[in-house]
Amino acid sequence: MFISFLFISFIIWFFKKFSKEYQEVIKMKIEIIDVPKSYIISSISDSKLNLNVKATGFQFLYYYFLNNSIKISFQKASYRNNIGFLEIASQFNTLQDQLLRDTQILSFFPSQIKITYQPEFSKTVPVICPKFNLDVGYSITNVNLNPDSIKVTGPKNLLANLNHIDLNYKNELPIRSNFIRKVPILQKRKNLNYNTTEVSVELIVDLFSEKKLTIPISVSNFPKDKVLKLFPSEVELVFSSTISNLKTIKSSDFEVGFNYDSIDKGNKTAEIKLLNAPPIANNIRLNNKNVFFLIRK
Repeated sequence: MFISFLFISFIIWFFKKFSKEYQEVIKMKIEIIDVPKSYIISSISDSKLNLNVKATGFQFLYYYFLNNSIKISFQKASYRNNIGFLEIASQFNTLQDQLLRDTQILSFFPSQIKITYQPEFSKTVPVICPKFNLDVGYSITNVNLNPDSIKVTGPKNLLANLNHIDLNYKNELPIRSNFIRKVPILQKRKNLNYNTTEVSVELIVDLFSEKKLTIPISVSNFPKDKVLKLFPSEVELVFSSTISNLKTIKSSDFEVGFNYDSIDKGNKTAEIKLLNAPPIANNIRLNNKNVFFLIRK
């Protein structure tokens, strides 16, 4: 019974206390609105506006805990050397309208706010493909990034050294199948705006293996009135590709050899080069890169 009496007494005291009017200073966080799209705000001289107001205790509780920001329009600023000067008095009625009905603004500080701004620039920056942890025997056949570049807007000096955008991709288990995944960008720089902050990564992988083929050595620009003997006349070639592609790739798809006009005739050896290969063949290696030759008239 006594506790109930104390509780009721507290409620009566609370309502009586906070229904009274008080004069106090409230600090409101400044929110600049109506900024032209071609401008970017670099700094504000004051982040808070001190309002000396008359209000009830309940209203002060509202400002302290529920709404402690106030909007100030950039449209009424005067400009000089990339600095906007906002006179708070010119927006007095707008400020008053943002407060609760019975709250009365008596004074404010500061009387002027300085806003430093810069012209906005834009730049299209390429996205860098991340490194993938592939399972043994697997290789990438194709990677699609959508988008493969991101439009970034901001001050010119900040855009100058932004040449690529990395992705925050984390290698988990070794990859052995295709996947499509949304990957966020690695780091969003301060004071820059990105038209997107994530990229769709489509990875296509396949099981790879190696294959050996014997390829005849060809010689270009050799005189027709002479006879050329090569030792050996063929060379072994090793390459890798997908399992399905290995079945279709033949010796005739490759060409190895040398240009007769470019060799040292007195050396009796020539360096063999890969002259032609199918695009689906990877990691091509020649087991022997030199060949002996004899020339007969």
